[in-house]
Amino acid sequence: MIPILNSPLRILVTMSDVYGPQLDLESDVRQLVELARRGNEVTCVVATLGNAHPNLSNVPSFRFSAIPMRKITPVLSFVLAQLITFWRSFRKMPRCEALVLNAYSCLLLLPVLVLNRLFKGTPVVFLRIVSNPVEKGGKLRTMMFESIYNLSIKLAAIFFDRLFFISPMLGEMYARRLHIAKEKIAVWPSPVDTNVFDPSAIPDTKQLRRELGLSTRRGFLYHGVLTRGRGIMEMVEAFRILQGESSEVRLILLGSGPLKSDIARYVEANNLRDYVEVCGPVDYSVVPSYIAACDAGLMALPDHPWWRYQCPTKVLEYLAMNKPLIVSDIAAHRWILDSISLAFYMRGTSPREIAEAVNSFLKSTDLHESRLGRDLANQFSMGEIAERLEQEIRLLTHEKVSGRLN
Repeated sequence: MIPILNSPLRILVTMSDVYGPQLDLESDVRQLVELARRGNEVTCVVATLGNAHPNLSNVPSFRFSAIPMRKITPVLSFVLAQLITFWRSFRKMPRCEALVLNAYSCLLLLPVLVLNRLFKGTPVVFLRIVSNPVEKGGKLRTMMFESIYNLSIKLAAIFFDRLFFISPMLGEMYARRLHIAKEKIAVWPSPVDTNVFDPSAIPDTKQLRRELGLSTRRGFLYHGVLTRGRGIMEMVEAFRILQGESSEVRLILLGSGPLKSDIARYVEANNLRDYVEVCGPVDYSVVPSYIAACDAGLMALPDHPWWRYQCPTKVLEYLAMNKPLIVSDIAAHRWILDSISLAFYMRGTSPREIAEAVNSFLKSTDLHESRLGRDLANQFSMGEIAERLEQEIRLLTHEKVSGRLN
């Protein structure tokens, strides 16, 4: 008997990225935990780096099915992870009401799913697209991943029940590009844990500000993965410009990644130690304290297909903490922030334009409502999104059962 109304749903979710110390998937995993807290049985199949594992033992209905990787080897690690994902999903699938697949596991499981649907009609199947293939390195690899993505989305549009895109703009782009029917498209945006990112729960930050060198300076924070395509080096160069203008500012980069050593060399070569500091990575629970200790967030994602139609989790985390943001003027940021007083838009993402945006922020005397950002972030809270996802799954399950009985 398939549950339709209030019985627990058994949901299997596969993820394409790697869960590791850089915390890329932390909010996505916590989103699934929230879905489990609603009484559903949720299994997440994901590759993990080293000993990375979320501390989620207090939610017994959530299962974190880790695929441990000692190190990430291009292509080989990807293939191995997808084969293991296929096997675990294949075994679990007959007992599930819903599958949420990523674009890579879709291709392996598709033949099995087609046969399953022909003879049984369940489970309901979703494809989740959280991004275009981003920063894959080299033209050949980029072409390979983009081809897999496009083929997966096109096939899913034919055989799956829904395609979840991270923003309506990304869904519209693929609908135009691959001629996908609009009724197949739904939105599953990035979530924010408003319980973790809660300014009222943060202790006094004076000590942390002193440790970060912000006692007499205005602090601007970027937290996340440090890679070249995200406009991070341009931000560092912008603070070299601000140094020459005698601005009392400091850029805090919280995270790690392949660009970290390049940043360190640039800081040393240009005597920027008073203006730029690289910290971390730190535990997910500590990130809100860093946001609270700084004066504003800084996000210089360029207007590139990789980022243009995203739903940046970091922006939501700043909003939940009621912090102002200096951001690039791209569709992803406009969709979330629009023209609220917390948002300061750059004219562009060159070092000079980033520096000008920081100076505009420093000169601004605008006051914003104390809860403006948090009220907006609540629309993307994990509880809100989990409720919408559950309703979508139950509706489709009901339709399938009704169709089969008729």
